This record gives sequence, structure tokens and C-alpha cells, in this order.
Amino acid sequence: MKKNKSAPITLISLVLMAAVILTMLILCLVPGAGSNSKNPVLAIYGDTGNVPTLSLRNTLRAAGFEYEILNYGQALPSGSSIVVVAMGSDALSVINDYRDDTHVKGFVLICPELNEAYMDNIRSGEPSCDIAIFAGRDNATTVTEMGDARKLYERISGDDTVYGTPIRRGGLFASKVYVNNAQNRTLSLSSFTVRDPSKLLFSPLFQNELAGYLSVTYIDEATREASFGRINAWFVFSWLAMLMAVISILLYISNMNINLTGSDGKKAPVSNWVFGLIGGISIAMAIGIVASTSFDAIRSAVIFILPFLPAIFMCCLFIINFQWIYAKEGKFVPRKKGLVPVVFMAVVTGSYVMLSLAMTTDLKIHAIKDASFSSGLMLLMLIADAVFATGLIYASRKSSAAGQGAKNCFGNKLILALMFIPCAVALLYGLIPGHSDIFYAGLAGLAATFIPYIAVVPLIRHTDRSLIPGILHGAVYVLVLAAVL
Repeated sequence: MKKNKSAPITLISLVLMAAVILTMLILCLVPGAGSNSKNPVLAIYGDTGNVPTLSLRNTLRAAGFEYEILNYGQALPSGSSIVVVAMGSDALSVINDYRDDTHVKGFVLICPELNEAYMDNIRSGEPSCDIAIFAGRDNATTVTEMGDARKLYERISGDDTVYGTPIRRGGLFASKVYVNNAQNRTLSLSSFTVRDPSKLLFSPLFQNELAGYLSVTYIDEATREASFGRINAWFVFSWLAMLMAVISILLYISNMNINLTGSDGKKAPVSNWVFGLIGGISIAMAIGIVASTSFDAIRSAVIFILPFLPAIFMCCLFIINFQWIYAKEGKFVPRKKGLVPVVFMAVVTGSYVMLSLAMTTDLKIHAIKDASFSSGLMLLMLIADAVFATGLIYASRKSSAAGQGAKNCFGNKLILALMFIPCAVALLYGLIPGHSDIFYAGLAGLAATFIPYIAVVPLIRHTDRSLIPGILHGAVYVLVLAAVL
């Protein structure tokens, strides 16, 4: 009897999948450990977007702290020991608001702006509590070239950062740290440029440094010493789990045959309508992105539209390809066998994406304040995207089986490349002139286009099913929307 050589690889992939999912579940549960009602609270003001909930909670609890996200104007949380964190243009306002609160032990400012309206009562000795400033790279050699964070530190500490010698904290990407003689004023400048202060919370380097500062400065208030092993292990295992997730999928599909209807093997020409419409929308969006810096209304619309742009493209392609979907000629019927592996692979892939996004974001819709409206919109996008994706995958299979090549983004990489143009323009235009909101909107649009597509490619190329990868595409797309909005 001939042995099945593919069985060991399949078994290895299944074991690896189980290990990865178990590891991800543990990583989602670990941050909950260490909760203590006596822990001091980090009250964070100024972050209205997504927050890396799990990693931040794990880091702060490893340092003996809890945290709470607040809007400017909201009252402080209850607790006998509170450290106020603020970021952005109004960061300095919290010092004036809470300097006389006996529960407030100190302040942490993230990329603050030097606003003279808040500086009247802030000096080197006032307030007497600790104030730490965290900001991005600043290698200025003159006072006029300095960023606001360095200017502010010099004002409230009396130190000279131009001729002063900083402490280097960290390894390869060490921060430059200045501490005044009284040791109640600290400035930490990252080795990276920071365009959006709220995005610093996503950095493992910043979280590690913040935990170190809190554990040393507030050692009397914290209920435990900082456990950097716990902090670093969480990040290392989360990255390894994501890497192993990709490897397990590749191992599993290595034993599956390539389906001829899953890609454009014929490289047949595509209708000019497709390139004209998709290219036209892409160019119009690119122009809108460039013009958005001069018109606030366009700018706010562009930031919101880019994550939804993939669905707009797919709707247009669905209409253009509808003749391939309903036509009886060339009807494509998938085989009855092989359904279970396809469903299994879709469930595993969807679980990987959901757990990975849960570990890196909070999966909450912040761009839409009405919870019922955002829930309804996500349900609508799930159904619409699943229908569009299923129809386009089916049309691509039919046209490929008929020898005419793939007619849409599922199978034709050139059409997919056109869909990336607005995101690429937003990334470049946001990066070079320094428009951080446009840059992150482009990054969100890129994720909303690429992640759902890459999640369903193995199913499209290695199976003859259309509905299952279509539903998976819709589910992953909605998860990405929840992560980026």
C-alpha cells in the first residue's frame, strides 16, 4: 500500500494551527491578570481614536498601574493615586486643571504643544510634582530649530538641552533622556519621528519606556515592581504567533492543488470600461487627497472615505461583471467534494485575523459616535461586501474557465493595483508634507484593501468555491473597518 507523503505536512499544519490559536487566546487573556483596585490609575486625555487595549493594559499592569481613556473636560476617575497623561495641542491644560488635586501625583505629556495660554503658572518648581515629556526625534542644534517638547522642557526645568548631555535609554533604538537636577522633570526624545502623538501608544518601545518611568517615579504608589519580562514576552509571543499563523496556512495549502479558475492564466485583455472607471475613480480620489489640505470639508471626507473605497470599487466591478454572474453560458459548478477543508480553512483564517486585530487594536468604531448607526453600517458593509466578493469571484472563475481570463480584482493583479492608487497617494502626500491624518487615512485604506484580499487568495487559488471566500472577505473587511475607524 502506497503511503500518503502529504499526511505529515497536513498534520504538522493542523497542530501548528491549534497551537497558534491557543497562543493568541492566551495572549488576549494575559493582560487581564494583575488587576488590583489599589493600583494607581493613568488618566489618559486627548486620544479619541483606536487604542492598543490589550498590549497597553498588559504593559501598565506589569508596572502596577491601571488606565482609563478620557476626553478633555471629563472628570478624573476615582482613586487615591492618579497620574494624568495628556497629548496634543491641549496637553498643557491638564496641569492647570489638576495641579491642586491631592489625588494627582504627577503628569505625563506626550508630544505637547507649547501654548503660552497655559504657561503662566508652570515653572521649574511649580507645580512641585513630577512632569515627564515624551516626544519624537529632535536633533536640533539651536534653540530656534527646537521642537515644542524641548522648548517646554527647558522652560519648566531650567536645563539646557543644546549643550546638556542626555542619557541614552534603550538598545538599538535608544531614546535621548534629559533629567533636571531636582529629578522632577524628564524629557524623553524617541529615535523615531512622531507625527501623531496617539500613535506612540502602539509602539512597544514607548510602552516599555513608559512602564520604566512610572515604576521608578511612582514606586511608592505602585503595587508592584515593573515586570519587563512580562511586557517583552507579550510582544515577542504576539509577533511569533502572527508569523506562525502565516506559516501554518502556507503549510496547509501546500498539499492542495492549484485551481485553474483561481487566477488569470490566459492574461486575456480586460474591457476598457474596467480600467476607465476604476482608474478614473482612483485619479479623482488622488486629486481630492491633494486638494484636501486646502479645504477642511474635503479633508474630513477623504479621511472617512478611504477605508470604504474598496467597497466602492468592488460595487463598480460587480456591476460591470454582472453579465458574467447571471449568464447561463459557461456556468461554473464547483465539485461536491472538498467542502469541509474549504470551510475549515476559512474559519481558521478568519480567527487569525480577528485575534490579530484584537491584539493590536480595540476593534471599536471611534469615527462614528452613534453606536446603533455604526453597528447597522457594519452589518450593511458585511452583507454588501460578501455579496460583491462572492459575485466577483464567481465571475472571475467563469471568465477564466471560458478562456477569457479574469475580469476583475480577484484574479487580475493589474485591476487590484489600480485600487491601491488613492492609498499610495495618501501615504506619500501625508508623509512628505507632514499631514499625519492623511497619512494614517491612507494606511487605513491600504489595510482595508489588502488584508481582506490576501486573506481569501489561498481559498480562491486552491479551491473552486466562491461563496465561502466571499463571506470570508466580507467578515475580514468589516473587522479591518472596526480596527481602523
